Amino acid sequence: MPALRHGLPRRGRRRARLIFTTALSIWLTGSSRSHAQGTPRTPFGGATIRSIVIVGLQHVREQIVRDQLDVRAGDTFQDDLIPRNVQRLDRLGVFSRIDIDASAEGDGVRLTVSVAETLRVLPAVSIGVTDADGVSAGPTVRLLSVRGRPHEISTTARFGGSTLVEFKEISPYLYSRRLWHTVRGTFEDRQNTLDDFGQQSVEVDGQIGARLSEHSKAGALFNVYTVSSDVSGKTLSSSNRDWFVGAGALYDYDSRDLPTDPTAGWWNSADFLWRGGSGSYVTLNLDARRYQPLAERHRLVISSLLTLQSGTMAEDVPIYGDYSLGGENTIRGWPFGSRRGKNQFINTLEYRYVLVPTRNFSVFGVNFYAGLGAAVFGDLGAVWNDPDEMLDRFIGGGGIGLRVVVPYVNLIRLDLSVGQTDGGARFQLGVNEKFVAQRNRVR
Repeated sequence: MPALRHGLPRRGRRRARLIFTTALSIWLTGSSRSHAQGTPRTPFGGATIRSIVIVGLQHVREQIVRDQLDVRAGDTFQDDLIPRNVQRLDRLGVFSRIDIDASAEGDGVRLTVSVAETLRVLPAVSIGVTDADGVSAGPTVRLLSVRGRPHEISTTARFGGSTLVEFKEISPYLYSRRLWHTVRGTFEDRQNTLDDFGQQSVEVDGQIGARLSEHSKAGALFNVYTVSSDVSGKTLSSSNRDWFVGAGALYDYDSRDLPTDPTAGWWNSADFLWRGGSGSYVTLNLDARRYQPLAERHRLVISSLLTLQSGTMAEDVPIYGDYSLGGENTIRGWPFGSRRGKNQFINTLEYRYVLVPTRNFSVFGVNFYAGLGAAVFGDLGAVWNDPDEMLDRFIGGGGIGLRVVVPYVNLIRLDLSVGQTDGGARFQLGVNEKFVAQRNRVR
C-alpha cells in the first residue's frame, strides 16, 4: 500500500472535501430566516389588543420592557406574537423567567407580561475548564442593570490551572437603539505546556457597531495584545515580549429563539482581524451554528468553524498563536494537542434529548434556573499550516454525554468519547457550549 500522510486514506480525503463544501454551504445559506417552528394557535387570532400589563419588575424600568416589545395596544393579535416577544425580552439578559399570557378583555384581548428578574448585582463563582490549563475558579461579580436599564459590567478573578483577571462591559440589546459596543480587558498568567514556557499576557478588546436588522449587526474590532515569556526563543521579539495592535470588522446574524437556551434558529458570524507589531498577520473566522428542533424534547445542533491565518509560523505568526486539536473543546476522543497548525476547521453534529426541561425556581427570594439533557455527538476537524496538507490532517471522534444547565454558569458538559485509534474511551469535562469554547485561543 502507498504511504499515507497522517494516516488518512483517499476515501477520507473525499469525505473531508464533502464536509468542507457542505459546511461552506451551511454558512452561506445560514443567514436566511428560519422556518416557522409550529407556533401554537390561540382563540384570539385577529382580535384587537386592548391592554398590555407588565408585572414582576424590580429594578428594570417598565418603559424599557415596553420599548423592547414589538406590539402595542390597538394592534391586532397574531399567533406568533407571544414567542416572538419572549425572544425579544430574553435578549435583555436580565430575566430568569418570561411568560406572556393572552386573556379576553371586552371584545378584545389583554396581554400580561410576567417576568422574574435576576439579581441586579450578582456575586457568583466563575469556573474555567480547559484542556490546556485544567480547572480554575474564583469570584465574579456581575452588575446586570444600571439606573433601571439592562447593562452588564463584570469583574472576574480565577486561580488554579491558570490565573486570570478580567473586566468586561457589554451594552444592552435594545431594539430601540441601533448602536452597540463591548469592551473586555484580561490579564492571564499560565504555563504554556504545548510550547513549554511560562506565558503572561495582557489583552484589550473593543467592538463597536450598529444593528442592521432585528437579527443582524455589523461593527469594527480593535485589539491590543502583549505576551511575555520566561525563557528565550518563544516570542518573535528577542526581548522575550511580543506586542500587537489590531483592527478589523465583524458581521453577526442571530435568529435563535432563546439566546440563553436556544432550541431553534441560526447563529452565524464572520470576522477578520489584522494584527501588526512584533509580527504581522490577518485572522479570518467563519462560524455557523444551527439549532434544529426535531420533536418535543428532541433537537439537533450543527456547528462549523473555519479559521484562516496569513503569514508564516514563527516569523509572522508567533508559535503560541496556532491552534491545537484534541480535548473536550475541539475534537473529543483525542488527547489535547494531537494536531497543531495556524489554520483550523472544526465541525460538530450533536443530537440532544431534554431529560429535565429548564425550570425556574426561587431560593430565599433569589431566582434560579436549571435543567438536564442527554447528548450523542460527533466531531471532525483539521489544523494545518500549508494548504496542500489540510486534507491529510483530519481527525474525528464521538460519544455520549450529559448537559447540565447551571444558574449563571450556563452549561456543564460531561462527555464519554472515543476517537484516537487504540486510545480507549475518555471522560471529559467542559464548561459552556462547545461551540463557544472552541472560539477561544486557550481551550
